[in-house]
Amino acid sequence: MIIEKRLRRFCAVTAFCLICAALPAAAAPAETVKRQNTLSADDIQYNVNTGDARAKGRVVITRDGSVLKGDEAEGNTEKEVMTIRGNVDGSFPGQQATLKSESATWTGDKTKKTDGVVEAFGKVLLTRAPKDRLNADYVLWEIGTENYKARGNVDGILDNRILKAAEATRTGDKFWARDVRRYEDLVQKFVLSSKTMEGRLAKDAKSGQDTLQEMVADQNVVFDYVDKDGLKTRVTGDKAVYSKARGTIVVSGNTKAVRSDGKTVTADTMVVHEDTRNIEAKGNSKIVFVVEEKAKKEEDAKNTGTAKAGAPAKKGSPSAAETKPASEDKKPAAETKNSQLTDEEKNWVEK
Repeated sequence: MIIEKRLRRFCAVTAFCLICAALPAAAAPAETVKRQNTLSADDIQYNVNTGDARAKGRVVITRDGSVLKGDEAEGNTEKEVMTIRGNVDGSFPGQQATLKSESATWTGDKTKKTDGVVEAFGKVLLTRAPKDRLNADYVLWEIGTENYKARGNVDGILDNRILKAAEATRTGDKFWARDVRRYEDLVQKFVLSSKTMEGRLAKDAKSGQDTLQEMVADQNVVFDYVDKDGLKTRVTGDKAVYSKARGTIVVSGNTKAVRSDGKTVTADTMVVHEDTRNIEAKGNSKIVFVVEEKAKKEEDAKNTGTAKAGAPAKKGSPSAAETKPASEDKKPAAETKNSQLTDEEKNWVEK
């Protein structure tokens, strides 16, 4: 039997009432929990035999106080699945959350461990009080939890963290991201990018917000922070490991550090200490200091003037220094400004 209702104004039907917590037949009736959902629209078609439903025009789906609105919807009440399309606008008061997207599928949780799952597609914006927001092409959210999956142009502010990536996932206290363009920790005050990233969060006892406990970033690692002198510092490498317990960020593999004044350090491994913001270089370490071009020109002019006067060359003259083996010079190498920097690093320093 198919029941069809066509109304020009708001229409509410109870045909979409679902038993959302049905227990096995052996369970006592008193333990069975029923949740009522409603589907309303200008035009609704519902098959009471199959549970199939279609709706058009000012569609509103409600479930335990949560609401999804859109232009049209279709689904099945028995399977607890409804897909809503066109100007989707959702409100989840119990979670202090809102949702906007081009379309969304709302699925009930048969296990009743969560309030169901929402999958949103196309220009998704998921927000949660007081300031969280998550933009992406696709977002799957387990209602009633902080678990989510996001893909495509992921751009979010989550508690005290900013994330921009191609893909990101959170399950419990664990998170993972791919092609991370920017991960900024507003508490630890650092910015990081990498090919992949995974870590663990924990609630801060004072603020109640999630704080980073540990993290591993792999491939094309770029780590930015401000050092104790107030200068920008960028450390690059193949891998970075952060530990809140140890208070360190260890960067390894083709490691290089550049300060905004042009000074550079290279080493096998670098340890950035969170409290002092100092860098500890380990293995094949080299520091390149910066000297001003003006000072170098004055020295050249002085030597040139001496030569013109006919004075004999002094020991340790520039010509002698050029032939001196590098291994015999124990002083750090002195370079002109930016001479050891790549074009990308020069642009970063000059910002």
